Amino acid sequence: MQLYLIRHAQSQNNALPEEERVEDPGLTELGLRQAELLAEWIPSLRLTRLITSPFRRTLLTTQPIARTTSLIPEVRIDLHEQGGCYGGHDFGNKVGRPGMTRQEIEAEFSGYQVADNIDGQGWWRSKPYETIDAAWTRAARLLESTRREFGHTDERIGYVMHADIKRLFIAHLHPDPIGVPCNTSVTEIEFTATSHRILAFNQISHLPAHVVSR
Repeated sequence: MQLYLIRHAQSQNNALPEEERVEDPGLTELGLRQAELLAEWIPSLRLTRLITSPFRRTLLTTQPIARTTSLIPEVRIDLHEQGGCYGGHDFGNKVGRPGMTRQEIEAEFSGYQVADNIDGQGWWRSKPYETIDAAWTRAARLLESTRREFGHTDERIGYVMHADIKRLFIAHLHPDPIGVPCNTSVTEIEFTATSHRILAFNQISHLPAHVVSR
């Protein structure tokens, strides 16, 4: 199995100071351009599955990829960013929000396959802010479920996800700390039934220098 960890394109929050950020932003004009450039390049990876976090910024990044690969995006909760969906970006005032509901995702992103555990209460269901320790555990669970579901196959999987959960996922495989990956950067990991290899790390060859951002 080949796994490609893809960070979303630049979100509106990426371009704002922490105190002005909102719970579920879309993409900036730069982010939309990054997503299009990624989508033009990504058919070379020959993906067989396309799986995305339920945040709007990942769903939007996935749209042009679905168009150029003809894959049906699968929306799964465990790819979400560390913290979950919350309002109040002051560290002392984080309040859980519902996140998009099944009906909202299906209305805005027609044709996406939404996981059964996303319903009318929203994918995050206004749970408390997810701590870094909880996210570390979730990243380990995501790694194990990925190996269990796909490790014995020849699938080529794209995970459209977020900077922090991508870093935590990689940290379970590679002990050296990494910086913040650029928007739409791609890390390629090869899995067999008994081993793994990181073949490419946060590559951005699809982006001209003037559209690179973090």
